Amino acid sequence: MLEEFKHEFSQIDSLKYGISPGQKAERGLATTQGILTYLGKKLKPSAGRTRYGWQDIYCQEYPKLGRRWLANCDIPDMDLFPQKYDIKEIQFSAGFENRFLHFSVWVVSWLIRLGLPLKMERFAAQLLKLSHWFDRFGTSDGGMHVIISGKGQDGKPHQRTWFIIAKNGDGPQIPCVPAIILAKKLVAGELTATGAIPCVAIVGLTEYMAELSEFEISQTL
Repeated sequence: MLEEFKHEFSQIDSLKYGISPGQKAERGLATTQGILTYLGKKLKPSAGRTRYGWQDIYCQEYPKLGRRWLANCDIPDMDLFPQKYDIKEIQFSAGFENRFLHFSVWVVSWLIRLGLPLKMERFAAQLLKLSHWFDRFGTSDGGMHVIISGKGQDGKPHQRTWFIIAKNGDGPQIPCVPAIILAKKLVAGELTATGAIPCVAIVGLTEYMAELSEFEISQTL
């Protein structure tokens, strides 16, 4: 997304983005453990502002999905994107479709932030199993939003908003695509970079969406 639309900006001030998978979407133990390790704990600051895991909750309106709640998550982008795109402030969030689950985790994050020595990652397997009890109250539809704000090439305030929506449980196809595209590029001899490097600015939005064309996945600009 940033590669696709960075030419519209002379300066990118903020990047606000997040994902909201459907309640029935596949989810694994490793992801659950990862989230639980930083609940209520300090994350990497952005624009001088202190951030805490699963806090700063807000509600995002998605096409075809409606309103979804999100909260702070910790990902490598917080280190990579400022270096690559000179972005001043970044906020990445994720959330559950089920509001009860989302706000329950938010409450626990506050208990940890206030000093309770809770080691929630120890109970990841049990909590993951418990979360499936709520599947009957949700859908298999999820989405992602990206909001880039800054100055356009004319120096005036400019913003680009983008959504990708996955229906009928096709969401997990999305994170698989980069590996497929990179494998094809390797076979075709199209990659010049070698070694262990961040996968930034290597996969384009057009080729990404082309790989997803057989699934019920759409983007909105």
